[in-house]
Amino acid sequence: MSLDTESWKTFYIKDLYVISAGNKLDRVNMTEYDPCVNFVTRLSYNNGVDAKVDLIEGVEPFKPGLVTVALGGSYLGSCFVQEEAFYTAQNVAVLENRTPEMTHAVNLFISTLVRFESKVKYYAFGRELNTHIGTDFTIRLPIQKSKDGTPIIDESKKFSGKGYIPDWEWIENYVSSLHVKPLATKNSSKDSTNILDVENWCEFVFNRIFTLRGGYYNKKPEHSEIGRIPFLASTELNNGVTEYYSLYDIKSWNKLGAVDDTLDGKIYPGNCIAVTVNGSVCNAFYQPDEFTCSHDITVLYLKDHTLNVYLAMFLCTIITQEKYRWSYGRKPHDVKKFGESIVKLPIKRNHDGTPIIDEKKTYSDMGYLPNWEYMENYISNLPYGDRINSI
Repeated sequence: MSLDTESWKTFYIKDLYVISAGNKLDRVNMTEYDPCVNFVTRLSYNNGVDAKVDLIEGVEPFKPGLVTVALGGSYLGSCFVQEEAFYTAQNVAVLENRTPEMTHAVNLFISTLVRFESKVKYYAFGRELNTHIGTDFTIRLPIQKSKDGTPIIDESKKFSGKGYIPDWEWIENYVSSLHVKPLATKNSSKDSTNILDVENWCEFVFNRIFTLRGGYYNKKPEHSEIGRIPFLASTELNNGVTEYYSLYDIKSWNKLGAVDDTLDGKIYPGNCIAVTVNGSVCNAFYQPDEFTCSHDITVLYLKDHTLNVYLAMFLCTIITQEKYRWSYGRKPHDVKKFGESIVKLPIKRNHDGTPIIDEKKTYSDMGYLPNWEYMENYISNLPYGDRINSI
């Protein structure tokens, strides 16, 4: 099906949805003892879900199927259809359909338009959506027409001041025509191995389990050729990759942006974890292939054990969960400082539950051993963990 957008008409979001300001909750005040409710923030990925949190007494979660929109921040306009019950953070609006004809597929279609419209007309710290989403925010949609091609007019003007009616059926058929096959998994969500007993995890210092290497460029290289080498910088998107460079460009420029003509220290071997240490701090990404990066990145190579994608996914998640420790004036710019920080991990234990002690004390002064096998198995046994390709 083709998109003949020239014939589409303008609709106000407020005429399509009942708009509420959401719960306006703060992540720092949420608990996770028995998490069962999605917490939607202004994230631009993961459907906007930042975490699962506990049910709050007296606060009913929003029901599945509603639409959320980030009203401000760097990712304003991030718009998602929520598949599960949820709470919202500050500056996240909740949209509820005004008619049952607005199906899940219709909401997906409209949420895409909202994101693109936001990128064009709105921006953070000047023209955010807070004052516009419920007043003059518009999108264009196909409309219902008679057999002769003339618009069908709704005298009640429910959706449009001109009486236009969105063509819900066309939108539904268009989304269905995209032929997107749902991702399938053979793993069960009830697998007994997927239980995290974090109370019995133990502390490890980063530099005892990783070799840390600081990023290279203070000023990113100039482009002269299309390249294949990922360039990592401070971002929480796209696995940390912001651009791609050729070996020629990397070789030709040093960390200060001057001509160098060597590759010394500029290429980082893959099979490691890259962590942002400035800007959007403590985002951890697994890097399977070689790359180059800015000084806003610290690279972690696992000591005395071979890293793989499953283990990396576990470690990246744990590292990213430590983000709150590095806010404002505590950003971990210094590799040495970052290396001295602490992370808690599951450890190897005997059958009676007592810790297995490494007399060499390789990873810990207490002799604890990280349970790498458990971490790998945890990820590989998660729903969709069987769809992750190992290197």
